[in-house]
Amino acid sequence: MRSFETDENLIEKIEGMTTEYPYCMHQRDLTDIVIPWHWHEELELGYIERGTWQIRTLNAEYTVHQGDGFFVNSNVMDMKKNAAPGSCTLEVNHIFHPVFLSGHFRSRFETRYLNPIIKNRRIEVHILRRGHEPADQILSNLRKLKDIQAQPDTEFAVRNLLSESWMLLMKDIRISATADTGINTESQHRLRSMISYIHTHYHEKMTLTQIADSAAVSDREALRCFRRHLQQSPFEYLISFRLNQAKKMLKETGQSVTQISYQCGFSDSAYMGRLFKKTFGMTPLAYRNMQDNAKTP
Repeated sequence: MRSFETDENLIEKIEGMTTEYPYCMHQRDLTDIVIPWHWHEELELGYIERGTWQIRTLNAEYTVHQGDGFFVNSNVMDMKKNAAPGSCTLEVNHIFHPVFLSGHFRSRFETRYLNPIIKNRRIEVHILRRGHEPADQILSNLRKLKDIQAQPDTEFAVRNLLSESWMLLMKDIRISATADTGINTESQHRLRSMISYIHTHYHEKMTLTQIADSAAVSDREALRCFRRHLQQSPFEYLISFRLNQAKKMLKETGQSVTQISYQCGFSDSAYMGRLFKKTFGMTPLAYRNMQDNAKTP
C-alpha cells in the first residue's frame, strides 16, 4: 500500500487528475493523518472546514485555522499535519494544473498572470485569512467550487471560479514583500530524491547507503541534508513514515497487525507495536478499536 506515486521525474501523481480535465477536489478527514513530504506541478487552493492544520515547507511553518484558506505553489516541497492532535480536522482542497487556466504553453495567460507567482521561488505558501479582502472572496469561491461538484456539466463554471480566484490571489499576495527563502536548489533536489526513494521502498529493508545512493551523495551528506532541512535523521523519517502508513492501514483495511507490520517494513509486529505506542500513545489494536467505535452510529 503506497500513499503516493511518482513519475520518472519524482513528481507526485495526483489522485483524480487527468490530462483531459486537470482539476480535482480532495475532501479529507485529516484528524489522524499526516501527509508526508511531497511535491507536484499542480497548484493547491483550499481551506480548513474544521480544526487547525499545519503546513510545513523546508523554510517555514504555517498554521491554518478553521475557516481560513491556503495556497501552495507549484513544486513546493511540503508536509501537512493536524496542529491540534486528537481534534477533528477536515480539509477541502482544490488542486489544478497551471494549464487549466493558461490554456497552452506560453499563452498570455501563462506569461502575464500565472508565471509571476509560479516562477517566484520566494512564494511557497500563502495563507488566506478570514476578514480580509480579497481573501474573503477567494474563500467564498472555494466554497462554491465544493458545492457544485455534485452537479453535471460544471467544467466551465469550475474554471471560471478558479480564474477569478487567481486574479484575487494575485492581489492578496504581496510579492515584493515576501522574504527570500534562500533554498539551495541542489540540496532540495537531493532531499527530494532520498524522500522519494523512502516512499517507494519503505516496505523493504533499507540502509543509509541505499538512501544516500538514490541522490548520488555520501552517507554523511545524506545525514546532513535530513538534519538541516527536516531536523531528523533519514531513519527517523523512515520510521515515522512507516508508522503513519501502518496507522492508515489499521483505519482503512481489515488486515491483521502482523500483516500490516510486514507490509510497512517492520521486522515483526511486536517491534512495530512498541514504536506505535511510544509515538501515538496506544497500541495498534487499541487504535483500530477506537476507529471502529467512531464509525459505529
